[in-house]
Amino acid sequence: MAFQFSGYTLLYVAASSVSAVAAYSAFRIRRAPGGWWLFLMAVATAVWSLADAFDYSSVALAGHVTAAQFAYLGSTAPVFFLLFALQYSGRARGPMGWRTAILFVVPLASIVAAFTNRFHHLLWPGFTMLAGRPNIVVYQHGPVFWVVTLYSLALALVATLLLVDTAVRAHGIYRTQGTAIVVGAVFPWVGGVVYLAAPGWLVGLDPALTFTVTGAILAWAIWHLRLLDLVLVPREVIVEQMVDGLIVLDSAGRILEINPAAVRLLDLAGVPAPGTPAREVFSDWSQRGKDAVTAVYEQRASTLASPAGTLLRVERSRLEGGSEGQARDLFLLRDITGQVEAEQALQGAYADLQVRMDEIQKLHEELREQATRDPLTGLHNRRYLAEELDRELSRAARDQRSVSVIMFDVDHFKDVNDSYGHSAGDAMLRAVAVELLVGTRRGDIACRYGGDEFVVVLPDTTAAVALARAEGWRARLSQVMAAAGTERVNVTVSLGVATFPDHGATIDALVSAADRAVYVSKEAGRDCISVAVCESETEGYEAVP
Repeated sequence: MAFQFSGYTLLYVAASSVSAVAAYSAFRIRRAPGGWWLFLMAVATAVWSLADAFDYSSVALAGHVTAAQFAYLGSTAPVFFLLFALQYSGRARGPMGWRTAILFVVPLASIVAAFTNRFHHLLWPGFTMLAGRPNIVVYQHGPVFWVVTLYSLALALVATLLLVDTAVRAHGIYRTQGTAIVVGAVFPWVGGVVYLAAPGWLVGLDPALTFTVTGAILAWAIWHLRLLDLVLVPREVIVEQMVDGLIVLDSAGRILEINPAAVRLLDLAGVPAPGTPAREVFSDWSQRGKDAVTAVYEQRASTLASPAGTLLRVERSRLEGGSEGQARDLFLLRDITGQVEAEQALQGAYADLQVRMDEIQKLHEELREQATRDPLTGLHNRRYLAEELDRELSRAARDQRSVSVIMFDVDHFKDVNDSYGHSAGDAMLRAVAVELLVGTRRGDIACRYGGDEFVVVLPDTTAAVALARAEGWRARLSQVMAAAGTERVNVTVSLGVATFPDHGATIDALVSAADRAVYVSKEAGRDCISVAVCESETEGYEAVP
């Protein structure tokens, strides 16, 4: 096969190289919307241009025809370009399935026709070699040529219109990208129209060159405008795929727009047609549900429950920019069922926690009470006495007041235990405790000090007053009879009185003074009271019968 290289050869080799660069650029971002189709379009254009390079380099008719047959592999380029435009503009999302296959019927038929033309001549009825220019052949066009050419122009025109619409509605960098794509899209169908209408203007030139220009422009946009890297998401796609529901009503309460999420959230049977009055959409709802819808529409409420039990938060806003008298309201519906359930669960858990905290606090108080109570008599114990007496003495020292302590010692307690048993002794101690509680006033502190000893703290009480109160207890206790088995025994006590600060300035000093006073009462014959005497006045203690 003989070849004669010319300027056309260099032109189409350069075009094929440009398409190869465009294919490489598109392959890098093939996973972007339309990326694969752009890559395949550039590959098809590269094959088309390379075949044309061989066509315009051959000097024999057979070589021209063979190259032209392979050039028809590029007839798929317009289909790839349309598929790119569909995905880039958002008109097609996901696999197109059988619809994609239908688009390739005409190009594939033309390829088959090209390789079988010698049997039917439906693509090329004849060929004419230009005199003096052996590397240029004029192909006579049959019906298959016109079908595939017009089909390709139609695809290129539709793709261009889609891209123009996308560019017009875009903003910022997306509008710049769209403009570049539109400029590239214009070349294939404008060039094709010129090629068909005035073939004499482009003698030796093929529509492959126009697709090469398109590929070059798109490759430039990929590298410099980040085409298919920053991809515009059409507003229709956003609205359709929103998780939140969207409804637009006009001033008459008719539905202008409703997305699938709103249909699902409102549990509607179908998608209402534009212009449907909103009240008809909710005609199947209960009266209570209709009242709730009305309250939301009038902005008297912000939540709405669907018949399926979905709880929705509804936000209403006015859409500006409409024509005069055509006010529009946008309603956004958000499913807050899970949020409300979580809040209710949290509130329930908090309430349970509060109950448990109260129980723990109650148990804590009970434990504290048990830790400071004598289990036998129910009076406070020695530990509690130390805490409270220390507090009272600090307060009395600050306010310069008196605090008196009366210590009780049960007379002949050991004899009762030995003669009647410990149960009798316990009964006697409980009897004393009951009497002490009866005789205390608000603020007094009655404690079991240990064994058969008791202490009563009298805040803000002088020694004289404490002595009078001690005498009252002694007299009452001497009349108390405690059970001792089958018998009853008389209870008497020996008492000692000490007062802060005269008889002691500390807990130990004050209690020790009262204890020594009790010892004096025991020595004086029991069933009597002794008052501690200040060492500055006299030594010892005074017993009061």
